[in-house]
Amino acid sequence: MRWQHPKRGLIPPGQFIPLAEESGLIVPLGAWVLRAACAQNRAGRQAGLPPITVAVNLSARLVATQDIVALTAAVLRETGLPAHHLELELTESMAMEDVEAFIVATRRLKELGVALSIDDFSTGFSSLSYLKRFAIDRLKIDQSFVRDLTEDASSAAIVRAVVSLAHSLGRPSPRAWKPRHN
Repeated sequence: MRWQHPKRGLIPPGQFIPLAEESGLIVPLGAWVLRAACAQNRAGRQAGLPPITVAVNLSARLVATQDIVALTAAVLRETGLPAHHLELELTESMAMEDVEAFIVATRRLKELGVALSIDDFSTGFSSLSYLKRFAIDRLKIDQSFVRDLTEDASSAAIVRAVVSLAHSLGRPSPRAWKPRHN
């Protein structure tokens, strides 16, 4: 998502999302993004493009203040997008705010047919005892580990461990990754 400012041009999310979070505007903005992403995906399919899954990163504040299951179900109904063409990206910190509520919400979202991923995995409160209880399809490794993967042996080891963990839990990694051997 980018903000088209009339004078400053395209502004990246890192420059305006924190303000939207702080002001509370992230809640209506997040709901709008979910609707827009689903509507655009559906429009692409209707225009003859091949079906794809669209991933939408949700704000912790949106999830905390909205019934995310009801919102997601309503958006899917309104847009006509099949649920299996939507992936919601949730963060570890979101999961750890209220673990039991998160577990219930993820299970209900899975019942809708929506794919779920934990974004920025391994940067927050990674709790393996909770991870096995979450109805999550993917673990998305934080870019801080992936960015210097080929230069930093520790990052490479962490990425290999998380990929192995995800596969062992029956969850696919976001894309195939093979370590480069020097």
